[in-house]
Amino acid sequence: MSASVWIRCLQVIPYLERQGIHSTVNQLDAKADIHLFVRRQDDEAYLLAERAKAQGCCVIFDLVVNYFDKAALPRLGTPVTDKHVQQALRMLEVADVVTCASQFIADRASKYHDWVVYIPDSIDNRHFSYKKPKTDFYRKRIRAVWSGIVSKAFELEMILPLLQRYGIQLRIISNRWPILKACNQSPFPFFLYRFKKWRYETFPQAILEGEICLSPRFVDSPYNKGHSFFKIGVFMAQGVPAIGSPVPSYYELLNQNRGGCICKTNQEWDHILERIIDDRELLVRWSEEARSILMQFTTEKIAQKYMEIFTKLTR
Repeated sequence: MSASVWIRCLQVIPYLERQGIHSTVNQLDAKADIHLFVRRQDDEAYLLAERAKAQGCCVIFDLVVNYFDKAALPRLGTPVTDKHVQQALRMLEVADVVTCASQFIADRASKYHDWVVYIPDSIDNRHFSYKKPKTDFYRKRIRAVWSGIVSKAFELEMILPLLQRYGIQLRIISNRWPILKACNQSPFPFFLYRFKKWRYETFPQAILEGEICLSPRFVDSPYNKGHSFFKIGVFMAQGVPAIGSPVPSYYELLNQNRGGCICKTNQEWDHILERIIDDRELLVRWSEEARSILMQFTTEKIAQKYMEIFTKLTR
């Protein structure tokens, strides 16, 4: 299933149950007060939303992608087509509330709907329950970790020469092995790294196999600008600092260089990687800050934001 369905639906449901909210998933004939559409905006979803409205139910349309701007990206094709935009706008016509996974998406949605709420992705600290050992930050060689779907691993290539220069080992957690091109000056055509296949059960433990989370992204597209902070948030929640590109949502976690930092240029990436090699106390401080910052984004607390919307709707 889509990761966003797990993040914004399945892991939230148990916390809603404790608040007296009973949920069913994809049971079309189940009686409900509210229908919440996550990653659904096709023709069938629209007809279901219309039927729910006709029966007096409330409809929430949840957006995890910026479907308001057509986007074409290198190696990813066209993740947002004209059809996606048309489908999203049509769902907004029947939605009582639009919830969004990032403030960037919420700002775009607000152009087309009167009731838009930014609900951040959450970190379930009952699942991501480990804590990065302080002693790891004093290892002779720093280990960096990147996690994501294999089709997006190519974004790492912008900083691979720097990892080679500073002797930083790279670990990749993904659905399968990516092929990464080394810098042109390297005598080896491909970049060598350690790989671990992503699994829900082992992901929290795998996060601890690095001292820094790397999240380089191309941010010249409205598609990438709409991403949530979950990619770096899961690492920070367990005390692994993050270094990322200037994705708008990343500023919520990495403001004022606490818990990690944002790098806007290759020069800034170069500077910070050199610095963490020489200053391990910085990593220790970032680790503690990261865990503290993410406490406000636990699934238990984010579930309360859903409760506030449900309460307003059902009044």
